[in-house]
Amino acid sequence: MNNHLRTALMEARLRWAPNVLSKPPRVPPWEPSSSWHVQKSYPASRWAAPSVIRLRLYSAAPKRTRVKALVGGDEDDDDDDEVDPQVKQMQKRREFRTAQKTLMEYLHVTRGMSFSDAEHISKHSVVFLSKLLEEVKDAVKEPPEGGTELIFKSQVKQREMRDQRVSKALVRLFQFNPVNEFEPFLESIGIRPSECSSFLPRDLMFLTDDETLLDNFRVLCNYGVGRSKVGNIYRDAIEVFSFGHGVLESKLKALEGLGISTTSVIKLVVSTPVVLLRDPNVELKILEWLEDIGIQRDWICQFLSARQSYDWSKMVRVPQFFVSLGFAKQDIGRLVRKNPDFLLDGSGKMLFTVVIMMLKAGSGKKELFELFVDFPDVSLEKFTSNLQRGMVFLSEIGLNNEGINKFIVSHGSMLGSAPVKKPNSILTHLNAGKKRVRRIIMEDPELLMNYTLGSKLSKLPKCDPFEDSFSEKIKFLKSIGFVQGSEDMKKAFKAFRGKGDELQDRYNFLVSAGLDPKDVVNMIKVAPQILNQKIDVLKSKLSFLVNGSGYPLSDLVVFPAFLSFTIERAKVRIFMYNWLLEKGVVTPQLALSTILACSDKCFMRYFVKKHPMGPEVWENYKREVAAAKNKPCTSDD
Repeated sequence: MNNHLRTALMEARLRWAPNVLSKPPRVPPWEPSSSWHVQKSYPASRWAAPSVIRLRLYSAAPKRTRVKALVGGDEDDDDDDEVDPQVKQMQKRREFRTAQKTLMEYLHVTRGMSFSDAEHISKHSVVFLSKLLEEVKDAVKEPPEGGTELIFKSQVKQREMRDQRVSKALVRLFQFNPVNEFEPFLESIGIRPSECSSFLPRDLMFLTDDETLLDNFRVLCNYGVGRSKVGNIYRDAIEVFSFGHGVLESKLKALEGLGISTTSVIKLVVSTPVVLLRDPNVELKILEWLEDIGIQRDWICQFLSARQSYDWSKMVRVPQFFVSLGFAKQDIGRLVRKNPDFLLDGSGKMLFTVVIMMLKAGSGKKELFELFVDFPDVSLEKFTSNLQRGMVFLSEIGLNNEGINKFIVSHGSMLGSAPVKKPNSILTHLNAGKKRVRRIIMEDPELLMNYTLGSKLSKLPKCDPFEDSFSEKIKFLKSIGFVQGSEDMKKAFKAFRGKGDELQDRYNFLVSAGLDPKDVVNMIKVAPQILNQKIDVLKSKLSFLVNGSGYPLSDLVVFPAFLSFTIERAKVRIFMYNWLLEKGVVTPQLALSTILACSDKCFMRYFVKKHPMGPEVWENYKREVAAAKNKPCTSDD
């Protein structure tokens, strides 16, 4: 619009709005200040004259834009910053559609490419088109006011003019700066833009210069391979696109000759392109195994995914492994039908990951056989993840490594069937401590499935710690042979102190130290108080008895009360006895009970004073032992 026409338009508007010159209102004077506004003039409002609307050339409707008046902004503010983001997004989509259309016409009309190929390349090379639009962004900007190009206020007309500028700029770019056609081609067949540079030929720019590539590309497309999937083959087996005339067709027919349908061949070559470069009879030997166990060769291909790659030569190890476990062919066939991911997940790698985890836990062939017979209805990947979550949970609630391994061996199928909640979440919802939850799970492992993801947990009922400890003591004593209500059990209850769940651990320690379980039971009957001590205390006393006293471990069976005396008392008296034995003033091989059970007065009278230097040596031993403990030595009497 020229300056004369713009001036005439403004004067016509001002004649109908005389107050505008004196005070520029943002709304008509008789309208409330909270009403919506239009930019500068009010041609569409009820007070504007019809002649004003006729003077707005090339406009089908008044131009309305978002302004800042509602929040107190000025009319002269730059409206470009206030454009709705959705409008920008729409403009961007229109630019891309225009660029796609222009590129398609260039490839089809100018370069002579088939319409279907040109259309596919133009629609599936977004990154390439964004680069082109970036190069011509200056040429498609809105023209400045007062220039040679007319400014339209109609948004429809403005979009049309913008599309024309985009198209003209791209045509000009294609004419004077020919593009590398391999770049949009590679992107359209599925090669990631970040990888395209490594696959671009160094001495070629036009696709028609590489007829061999195009011929093999058309062979794959005509066979049924999707254009966007051809990139998988190009990336992993680029040699396929160098095959001579008829070679690729013959290789595809050779795959069909193995008993595979056309649909399965397409899935096979897209997921594992290397089969086109190797001998299919050797590479796909697993198909013979599948046929041997009663599965059609074409069956496994329905589970193939273009997003994964498979090593078919390694899959043969899976049925061989099941044969070594003792499975019959029919059983292997049922396993594979139920769990095809045994073969496909990592080409068998994930299966052997599970096997290694179970072997480390202590499983043998029998346990592995039972695991796969009762394998849960989950994928191998989820089973492995669930198993690891379960191991972490058992560790967090205080189960030792040996207990975790036993649990996995005996309940591995259950543990891998569903993911367990995080330990903190379970403890919080149950309102229970780790020991209580551990005891509940060890008593009934099936309850662990109540703590899986998605399950609702309710607080456990409050328990009486004394009642729980009482029941745990009874359970422990029954497990080692005590009769309920017997005098031995009553005696043990009177002597036991602390929590009942600690008795089993201390009993297990004494057995692991080398004592016979029956002897340990008899020791508990004679001196039940020995289980009141912590394991580290018991360990230090046994270590001194075996390594420092000169007495064998078997003497502990005769005199279990040895564990009831303090380690300081035992050291001082046995050191003194051994010194007197060297002097020849005491009888050799005296029983531990004779040395330890008497009082300090009796020990001074019958042992220490038998030698003139005895009292002095006695005091020296007491000081040395007390110094080793960093506190005074006290008598037990």
